[in-house]
Amino acid sequence: MTSKRSKRFPVLTVIIAAALIAAAVLYLERLELPEDSAVRKDLPAERRGKAGKQKAPAAGNRGLEIAVIIDDIGFDLGAVEELARIRAPLAFAVLPNAPHAAAAAELLHAAGKEILLHLPMEPRSRNGDSPGAGALLGDMNAGEISRQVAAHLAAIPHVSGVNNHMGSLFMEDEARLSVVMNELGKRGLFFVDSRTTPDSRGREAALKAGVRFAARNVFIDHEPGYAAALANLTRPPRQGWKNGAPLVMIGHPHPETVRALKKALPILREEGIRVVPVSAVLEKGQR
Repeated sequence: MTSKRSKRFPVLTVIIAAALIAAAVLYLERLELPEDSAVRKDLPAERRGKAGKQKAPAAGNRGLEIAVIIDDIGFDLGAVEELARIRAPLAFAVLPNAPHAAAAAELLHAAGKEILLHLPMEPRSRNGDSPGAGALLGDMNAGEISRQVAAHLAAIPHVSGVNNHMGSLFMEDEARLSVVMNELGKRGLFFVDSRTTPDSRGREAALKAGVRFAARNVFIDHEPGYAAALANLTRPPRQGWKNGAPLVMIGHPHPETVRALKKALPILREEGIRVVPVSAVLEKGQR
């Protein structure tokens, strides 16, 4: 015969079970992700992933804009064709004396890309590099500069703007730059300063001539290699460059740079950073 004591559920057991259940509930409640995005972004990555399927843009990135120019176009049409297929409003600066200059400009224009004349100018120190035939030199007079600019513009179809190739010496000479800017002003073209010298007078000369202007902020591939190019494409925008001011980046048609562009552009889009035409980030001239 079973005793009455054996049929009773011990009171102490009930208390312990209740305490364990309460502790489990509290623990599970703490695992619930907060709805406040400001709190959520501070959670570990594995827990952020459980909060939702879409990753929220990093704080301060939404609305940032970058413009990308690819210089030294006109040598390798294979690279040009690959770049033309990238679905972003990239701009391309074509060297006037390159063997495939006109063909490259036609191909890129057909793909809806902006075309710039990559205007050769004299550097302060060549170090074995030459700006190429027809470069603007520091000892040219106004007539020579005007004729050379006109000849280079005639060599490249569909040009909407100009940027300098080399030119660390010439870009410091505001008097001679004013001749260049007057030629651009007559044709309604804009100018992008590649900033090959910290003492450039490009902005002053352009704005005085009424020429719309922008300046390079970042060289994508100043240091060679895929990793450096990818870092230069993604790091400054993620840091909220200059409180949201548009960012102008310049690179070259190197295979590593093309690869980095293809990798970086989707990342930037996901983070709310827009790639825009360089013509959308210009300062207006004073005239």
